[in-house]
Amino acid sequence: MLLVTPGRETAIENIRKAASEGRFNDKTEPFDPQIAPEALKADILQYVYKLNTIGFKIKNRVARAIVKSWMRRFSDGINEIVGMDKLVKMQGPAFLTSNHFNPFDNGIHRTLSQITDRGHLVAISQGTNFVMPGLNGFVLRNIDVIPLIQEPSYMNGAFRTLMQKNLDAGKFILIYPEQEMWFNYRKPRPGKRGAFLFAAEYNVPVVPTFVELQEQEAEVAPGFRDVKAVLHILDPIFPDPSKTPRENSFAMCEADYRAKVSCFEACYHRPLSYDFTPWDIAGWHPEP
Repeated sequence: MLLVTPGRETAIENIRKAASEGRFNDKTEPFDPQIAPEALKADILQYVYKLNTIGFKIKNRVARAIVKSWMRRFSDGINEIVGMDKLVKMQGPAFLTSNHFNPFDNGIHRTLSQITDRGHLVAISQGTNFVMPGLNGFVLRNIDVIPLIQEPSYMNGAFRTLMQKNLDAGKFILIYPEQEMWFNYRKPRPGKRGAFLFAAEYNVPVVPTFVELQEQEAEVAPGFRDVKAVLHILDPIFPDPSKTPRENSFAMCEADYRAKVSCFEACYHRPLSYDFTPWDIAGWHPEP
């Protein structure tokens, strides 16, 4: 599953520095696209406008096929899922949360959505992903996503309309409370509470998940070994009807983080510490 793209050493150094300073939601990728807020808003509104067109539906099928191809290519174990029993009694929509370590780590959640009869997974995606160049950008613009930008009129309008439509359809909606991707970072990071505020406002449960990264023997690039992803489904978290949405957002966010920390410690047999070591980056073996 390891995607070794340019700038890995720079990204890892950015991760080391951010972790040491407690900045767990910062960008660490060296080549993230930059765009003015007004231009980004225009691009996102154009995306929303095109969602029901024939052209978008064709591109959407192509993007789904590309993701399936990548899943088969980069790991024969990407579909390993532990804890399916946690979903046996669950019906209707839910927000999934996960640690974020790879541009396409949601492939395993897409498999989960399919085998639980929720149809195609919908993911919340940072708006800047929509202006990413190349094949990666094509996929991110045309896969099943709801773009997120810090623009009030959009967030209170088109964003919520898309959210409601997918919840009404009984979908799983994946959101990353950690916000930014940290390349192959094994540890759970404290998240932002936006996902949980949505859950509380819509009275929808949150299903925390944690992706364990198991290092493999095969070397895929100098200094990097392949990794296998194992998805752990954790106990669902439900809004407390006696609390306000704001109160629920804090409580649910904390419960989600605690669940991921417990899973991390059980998977890796070590207590969580944010002191950085090379082990933190799955598959990385820097030259001495």
